[in-house]
Amino acid sequence: MNLREYENVLLITDDKKPYLMDLLWEFYQVGRTISKRVKKVCYSSLGEHGKEPPEEVWVETFGVSVVEELKKSGLFNRILNKEDYSEEDSIDIIKKYAKDVPQVVIAFPYYSTTHTFYRKVLTKHFGVRYASMPLFEPDMFYGPMDVDWEEVSKLSSDIAQILTEGEWVEVSAEKTSLEFSIEGRQGWADTGLFHNPGDYGNLPAGEAFIAPLEDSAYGKLTILYGPDRRLDSPITLKFKNGAVEEVEGFDPYVDHIEGLFKEHERARFIAELGIGTNPKAKRAENILECEKIRGTIHIAIGDNHTFGGINKVPFHTDYVVFEPTVVIGGKGWQKLLLEKGRLRV
Repeated sequence: MNLREYENVLLITDDKKPYLMDLLWEFYQVGRTISKRVKKVCYSSLGEHGKEPPEEVWVETFGVSVVEELKKSGLFNRILNKEDYSEEDSIDIIKKYAKDVPQVVIAFPYYSTTHTFYRKVLTKHFGVRYASMPLFEPDMFYGPMDVDWEEVSKLSSDIAQILTEGEWVEVSAEKTSLEFSIEGRQGWADTGLFHNPGDYGNLPAGEAFIAPLEDSAYGKLTILYGPDRRLDSPITLKFKNGAVEEVEGFDPYVDHIEGLFKEHERARFIAELGIGTNPKAKRAENILECEKIRGTIHIAIGDNHTFGGINKVPFHTDYVVFEPTVVIGGKGWQKLLLEKGRLRV
């Protein structure tokens, strides 16, 4: 994080797992050896990835006045529920009334805050350096956190540039065949180095990612793992016009995801393509680490409005594809980016 002694730091987590409260205290103690301006918040678990943090986090981050003014304008609950609201008006209020905003935020609740308006405002409009660590487990310090971050940063940045230049993508793997457009979208690198204003990403880091055009995906995606476990049996998501139109399989996760689709129709849409670049990421049953495994890709559905897309919904989940072949191209060119899980960069 390149934390400096004069900087304000905010640590946030939820109460989903007991060890997260232990981590909160340990991170707090370590932070205090560098800066005396460290605050911490533990809040009640929200139950899904991509939901906005609750009111107490907004208060600690921006101050009481921001929340009060957002409520007066009728915006606060709409933001928390990811309903239609004016981002411009919200940002104007936050900028006007914000006080003592931290320079560094380390967010390690069980459920992710990466794809939230909260994170977007902090990094884009306040230049906050933001580490998002959903599903983090302490033993990750001895695996995917213990890497050459300069090497990971360079590889991730090189692939992100290829994604930016590309217009279309074709993905194939066992029981998976998917194509979609990335024309006009920007690729991003999750480097693990958050030294400059506005830098953000995961820890452990190690991927390049992009938001596909939401209505462009066609084909099928077969997955073996949910966010935190191996499925009892594979399930297949069938895409048409960018959205999952059918879910096939017998694992209980099918009922879970279909229930989400009934609650949030726009959760069906393709949200992200990511390419893993971390050489020490190994664990498949934890999506935070799994999506970083070098030679894998992941496809997400749900929210992507915080990194170049237009879909706004309180849900974002990634699904990893192992040993994929990925071809990316544009007008007059194409590149074999991965061949059966081997990077060609």
